Amino acid sequence: TIVQDDHDVILEFLKLLADHLKTFDTSSLDISVGSTPSMFCHEKLSIPNNVELHPGNYVFFDRQQLYTGVCANESSIAGFVLTRVIGHYKDSDRNAIMVDAGATALTKEVTPQGDMCAVFGRPELECYRMSQEVTMIRCGGDAPFPFEEFPLGSTMLLLPNHSCLAAACFDVYHVVDEGEGLFSTDSEIVDTWKPARGWA
Repeated sequence: TIVQDDHDVILEFLKLLADHLKTFDTSSLDISVGSTPSMFCHEKLSIPNNVELHPGNYVFFDRQQLYTGVCANESSIAGFVLTRVIGHYKDSDRNAIMVDAGATALTKEVTPQGDMCAVFGRPELECYRMSQEVTMIRCGGDAPFPFEEFPLGSTMLLLPNHSCLAAACFDVYHVVDEGEGLFSTDSEIVDTWKPARGWA
């Protein structure tokens, strides 16, 4: 699998690096390696104090990590973009809705699954076109769109393809508590986080 391949590459790299560095004084050297999938192999490694493992987007996950098998399903993903339905296009050419989150909220990065994002809990819907400020969503396979389920002004959750890039588009993150139920647009906001900006 993709995840195992990533683990194997990181493990092999660290072994080769350790062998190579035996001939050097590395006490003052900081080494940074890693990715989201490799965070799951850290227990298999004998890591010196001066090696930093990058967690990637381990805290959020996203559609890319879903594709690679790092997370099991959409419920494992913690980073979403809340968007509002702002248009209904019932003509046969479009048969779609428009939402108010576009490239400035999600970026236009693609994943092997296709589309620039996905609607949480609705795999039959396709986010097929995106501009700077909006995204168009339709049913796959030319099925009629269920407009009554998405009235104008209603909200939905979008899964970003790459959560690090999407998170960088926002100045504040709203933390919700899903409690005993399923995560939804009605989940209670329990905290707000402000991301660090720039390089130290």
